[in-house]
Amino acid sequence: MTPFDELVSLARAMIAQASGPPGAGHAETAATVAALLTSEPRNDAQVLAIVSVVVGDALADPLRETTANRWRPLLSAWVQPQLVGATVNRLRAAGLLVTTGRYVRSTDTAGRNGGKLQPVYALDTAALADLRAAAESAAS
Repeated sequence: MTPFDELVSLARAMIAQASGPPGAGHAETAATVAALLTSEPRNDAQVLAIVSVVVGDALADPLRETTANRWRPLLSAWVQPQLVGATVNRLRAAGLLVTTGRYVRSTDTAGRNGGKLQPVYALDTAALADLRAAAESAAS
């Protein structure tokens, strides 16, 4: 499977997981909103674009780390800003992005977040492999 195909599979697995029945972890409002936004079929292309940029940026880093300062400028202009946060929340809920405990100052002046602290995330490649295996077994 090519890296892009893996990202497509990952995004589709995220969308399918968000479309499933609510579980005990969905009691939190933010998680519910993120799941609804990312599961909306009209948002599939945007979710795929966001996942591709975020995961691609993390994979390009030797420590597999990423931060919004690095991938924000790589997102297409047609991606809705509120969907970015929802998608990142779903990546965190899926265990693919984990916080490192470190923070950097945001460079997002357009969103009026300039200077605020934002987390540095690490891509959990083991969770990515688990998702890939689960997607392959579901396809069989």
